[in-house]
Amino acid sequence: MNADPKPSSAPTPETEPTAVMTAMPVWPIALMLTLLFLGAWYFDLYGGWFEAKVYAPYHSVADVQRFQPNTDPNASFIAQGKKYYSANCAVCHMETGVGNPANGCPPLINSEWVKHLPPERIVMLVSKGLVGPITVNSKVYNTGTMLPVGDTLPGEESEKAYQVAAIVSYVRKEFGGISEIVKPEQAAAIRATIKDRVGSAGSYTAEELLKIP
Repeated sequence: MNADPKPSSAPTPETEPTAVMTAMPVWPIALMLTLLFLGAWYFDLYGGWFEAKVYAPYHSVADVQRFQPNTDPNASFIAQGKKYYSANCAVCHMETGVGNPANGCPPLINSEWVKHLPPERIVMLVSKGLVGPITVNSKVYNTGTMLPVGDTLPGEESEKAYQVAAIVSYVRKEFGGISEIVKPEQAAAIRATIKDRVGSAGSYTAEELLKIP
């Protein structure tokens, strides 16, 4: 007699898959942030901020303008004026035109003396110098004396007039925003009317200059 067959075991039900929350690795986040930073940095250097005027190899509007040819017909004259100013005026008024209150030297930036359109006053001032107080931008300067720079410049009178005109033109453009130059013949004509003012006795006072239109 055969033994009863062993009963088969009941089927095991399949279990449902489950998802387990795990932390994201740090390196993809770090990589993404690094790429974003590098992209922003590259765009800041080379993108031109969507300016249509900016194109390779330039990086900004200022960069484009800096490398464009200078079409100002007076550029060379103004550049000479800057050279004369640096050699003869910057020691007191500074290269930046801010002046030096320590030695009583007033600023040239936005000075009403610089921005006064007729050139007579400033040509006379540069030519013969100044003694006594002068008010600039509502502040009185009274501890310094301006030398007759124009009369001490090298060369014949025509050369002095040329250098004075160049200095005045540069100062008016750089520190007063006036693009109109003073021509050498204008400076020569003005200086001819004051040729008898010589030495320290020939220096102007602010009151005298203010009487000139």
